[in-house]
Amino acid sequence: MVTNSSLPESPQPDSTGPTSRSIDWESIKRAYTTTTDSSRDIGRAHGVTHAAISKRARKEGWTRPEKAKPISAKLAALDLRLQRFVTEYLIDLNGTQAAIRAGYSAKSAAEQAYDLLRKPQIQQAIKEGQEKLQAKLEMNAERVVQKLAQIATADPRELVEVKVGCCRCCHGEGHKFQRTLLEMAHDRERWAEKGKPPEEFDEQGGVGFNPLLPPHPECPNCGGDGESRTVLKDTRYLSPRAAALYAGAKQTKYGIEIQMHSQMEAWEKLAKHLGLYAKDNFQRSDPLSLRTMTDAERTVRMQRVLDDNPALAVVLGRILGGSTQ
Repeated sequence: MVTNSSLPESPQPDSTGPTSRSIDWESIKRAYTTTTDSSRDIGRAHGVTHAAISKRARKEGWTRPEKAKPISAKLAALDLRLQRFVTEYLIDLNGTQAAIRAGYSAKSAAEQAYDLLRKPQIQQAIKEGQEKLQAKLEMNAERVVQKLAQIATADPRELVEVKVGCCRCCHGEGHKFQRTLLEMAHDRERWAEKGKPPEEFDEQGGVGFNPLLPPHPECPNCGGDGESRTVLKDTRYLSPRAAALYAGAKQTKYGIEIQMHSQMEAWEKLAKHLGLYAKDNFQRSDPLSLRTMTDAERTVRMQRVLDDNPALAVVLGRILGGSTQ
């Protein structure tokens, strides 16, 4: 039987395992104070017990980094369906659609959203969620308002424009059909290919057609109204406002269709972000009413809001007059 006295002596470990000299306490301290790894995991990686690490941390005053907080403490306190509603609402600020995506009936979604958005706990959860998302995305209210203001005040004619010019007969001789120089040459060639006498070729209104010229007020063909044509602008050279308004393009059987963000919705969201509706009794009693209005009704309503809040003009002027990026 072998006794302990027959074994070679070994140095006493610090709590367990390797000796104090062989322990890399600097690395342990760095991991303890800069990561969220548990003491047990750190100890396992360095061959030390978590108790030894905790003892040393207390002795030398090590501090742990703060753990990341959940996106919203208020959100975590809600039941799962309400959490889903708040999460969905934070996507697009559309209460009705958020209620539908959260599992509420589509038939009663608008009413459910109205009731939910009036609950203080829901409002607090939304507020905290927006603050967390803004911090995570490095966004702030000024940037959001700037983008909405750019969309709301952009000139759609920078994307697509309807131009009216003269018709073929406006400036032709005797108000007859007028050709361009190339058209005249082409028609003469075709006339000759058919073997017809050159002197019998009908020049009609002559050459010189230019669609950029204004309509002739006495033209019997168009009555002085001219002809319209749609011109699509080169999106490589858009101003920052027009670029914000631009939402893409798609090819249809009728040609290219330019898509734009809704300027009326941008005005609506801009007013919400600036807190204008909070001062409006009608909006406070029915926060979803604006979506049921016609464009004309929304325009009148928005104008009234702007008239009652002259400071908004100053805010927009500062935003739009500043950086255009």
